[in-house]
Amino acid sequence: MPEQLDEIRDWLQKLAERMRDEMNADAVPQVERLTVRQFLGRFGYARRGPRVVSTIRNELESYGLRTYPDFEYEYVDDHISLELDLEDEEVVPGTNLFDPTVRIGVLPAAHNQPVRVTPDHALVKATTLMRMEDYSQLPVMIGERDVKGIISWRSVGEAYADKRNPKIVRECMEDAHEVNSNMMLTDATERICNHGYVLVRGEDKTITGIVTAADLANQFKQRAHPFLLIGEIEHHLRNLVRRRFTVEELAAASDGNKIVSGPDDLTFGGYCRLLERNESWEKLRLEIDRSEFVERLHSIRRIRNEVMHFSPDEHDPVDIKQLERMARFFRKIVGRKCV
Repeated sequence: MPEQLDEIRDWLQKLAERMRDEMNADAVPQVERLTVRQFLGRFGYARRGPRVVSTIRNELESYGLRTYPDFEYEYVDDHISLELDLEDEEVVPGTNLFDPTVRIGVLPAAHNQPVRVTPDHALVKATTLMRMEDYSQLPVMIGERDVKGIISWRSVGEAYADKRNPKIVRECMEDAHEVNSNMMLTDATERICNHGYVLVRGEDKTITGIVTAADLANQFKQRAHPFLLIGEIEHHLRNLVRRRFTVEELAAASDGNKIVSGPDDLTFGGYCRLLERNESWEKLRLEIDRSEFVERLHSIRRIRNEVMHFSPDEHDPVDIKQLERMARFFRKIVGRKCV
């Protein structure tokens, strides 16, 4: 962002001045409307990590601006408003409070309008769509807002089991389960586990998506994978330094904020500081280049800090590849050395 910082600040300053002039003229300030993706792009970013969010917040607060809803937690293609922050004109940059609640609206599936049928559609049309799209259910709707029910393989099977011999959708549909896009993800997850899906209704009352148990499973896989890789790398690091350093040597590499009684007490940054020292590195007796190894550790530490802060955006594929490569390296080289 440094090369475009002046341009960004000029944009923010002009926005703030224009809205204040409108307010001073007893007019309603016209907010700037754009998507989260467009907003991030103005700052030269594509996703929201802790450093990106902190940088943008500080710039906004410097000009008395904020976004509504908060840009950190909204879905990336949802619209936000850039507006004056009138709650505290004397706020110190970096001290504004924001709602960190993770809501179901952050999931991509909540913003993918579902294929739907009407109550009077032929049943064969609905089952054909479910087979072609590999769906387990379809919402039964009239228009984008009026939900009449849901049709699923289960409801179709029950209709035939009851010898109703259904011909049209309304003869085998059941009540639909809906949630608001602002519902906490934890609460929505419970409903999805109970019913297999939920329809998501947006602020404009339209059905914006359907989130299924399969969507949750995919999200869990995407989120859990980097955590598992980071955990594996940290375990390898602990094995690497275990029984090779005194408590005093380990403590000297710590940040000084906690008592160190063994390698388990070091932070990731502590491992980096420990292995940056020539005298420490020599104790490991590894046939690998120290500078390359430590440089990669610092990259992993940066990725770790990004991963450990929840972001509604998917993890950077380049970062995931780095984690995978480092884990494989430890398994093949360091893992054998630590046995």
